Amino acid sequence: MRRSSTSTLAHATGLTLALLLAVACGSDRVTTRAGTPTRASEVAANRAAHAHRTEVAGKRLNRTDTIAVTPYERQAFLEITLHSAVAVPDRNPVLGRWSRDPHLGVTGDPTAEDLRRIVEAAERWSLITGLTITVGTEPADVQLHFVHRTEFATVLQTEPVDPTAVGLTRVTFVPNHRGTIDGAIIVIADDDLQVGRNRTIAHEIGHALGLQHSTCGSSVMNGSSDGARSVRWSPSALDARMASLLYDPRLVPGFNAATVGRALLATAANGVTCAPVDLELVQAAGSGRHYFCARGPQTVRPCTAKLDREPSLPIVNPDAWTDGASLTSHLPH
Repeated sequence: MRRSSTSTLAHATGLTLALLLAVACGSDRVTTRAGTPTRASEVAANRAAHAHRTEVAGKRLNRTDTIAVTPYERQAFLEITLHSAVAVPDRNPVLGRWSRDPHLGVTGDPTAEDLRRIVEAAERWSLITGLTITVGTEPADVQLHFVHRTEFATVLQTEPVDPTAVGLTRVTFVPNHRGTIDGAIIVIADDDLQVGRNRTIAHEIGHALGLQHSTCGSSVMNGSSDGARSVRWSPSALDARMASLLYDPRLVPGFNAATVGRALLATAANGVTCAPVDLELVQAAGSGRHYFCARGPQTVRPCTAKLDREPSLPIVNPDAWTDGASLTSHLPH
């Protein structure tokens, strides 16, 4: 994650390092017994007889195994699962996910709120994916380290790393098992704002589960570093839909884009969309105090100084008001 700030707006954001070491798999093909020639007419007849089935990754995929999604959901899923947050040369991305329940261990100097957010994020991602993510301090499948960003490269055991990053994740896979995740290392900058770390925690755990970046500004998996994205740390409806699809048993770790495209049928009329960004983090230029402010078309918008929770909208009993350029403690007339 990268951090961006101005004199009045400070946004804690992030970028993830995901090492995808799997290769593409699967193709449509017609198989015959060895030594038995297949005439064109026989091939045509065979395809007609099995029109309801498609062969992918060397296995027959029944139409009952396909998933109906909207065109947007299909595009968003390919993006958030197969467009690597960090490009890996000469690699064809594939679906990556856990085949067992991961245990998450925490080291470093987390705050009490950090620990609450880790447990909260683990519970939310567990409900979405169907996994049971446990949290502790002992060595674990997913090691989450709160360290200074100068230690990122050492902890991740990789070079180089983005010096502006506030969170990074390295994912590893089971050898000879395309797309099956067996471990992850997460680093989070311990000098970042607490409200920023709250989002980084949820974002990086999402990466450890196999999600990449979303271009949707309201997605917790959005990896942009500007003010166009939300500062919320709860997975959005889009995040939940994408993660639940990733762990749908009708999809298989190791599927590449072509195979996923054949499994996801863009035939559904209704589904999730990219919701508008409804919240931003604003910093008072004089005091340096931070506020959550509602976003929207209004000229003046309400803000709250309570940063230990994501506010419900509309904000009740505002602590301040903003016009997008400055803050005031009183509603302007």
